[in-house]
Amino acid sequence: MIGCEGVRELIPWFVDGTLTPEQSAAVAEHLTSCAACVRDLSEAIRVRAAVRDALSTEHRAMDDAWDRVAHLAVGRRLVQVDVGLFLVGFRLGAWLTRRGSPVRADLRLLGRDVPLVARGKGGRTT
Repeated sequence: MIGCEGVRELIPWFVDGTLTPEQSAAVAEHLTSCAACVRDLSEAIRVRAAVRDALSTEHRAMDDAWDRVAHLAVGRRLVQVDVGLFLVGFRLGAWLTRRGSPVRADLRLLGRDVPLVARGKGGRTT
């Protein structure tokens, strides 16, 4: 039989239903005779439900925000990618990197330059 300390360590997985059948049976057996561990179990169930509800609310808020953005974006060009130019730049950068030449590659995203690669002399990443 598992003691209180062992049961308390397994309670989160017991609540999630991810214990092995043997572990689950041992925890259940202990819970039949330990009021303190039953209180810990009920607290873990309450916390899990609160977290699930909070994440669900956050998920709905994000969905609502994306729906509003999609509605505002109808009929507008949001992204323009010149794949050919990108491939030329990528190939040139790879070639220069192999030669040990200094290379810097940035991506312009939402009006800001996001550094992708920066290699100095000798191929060192900076």
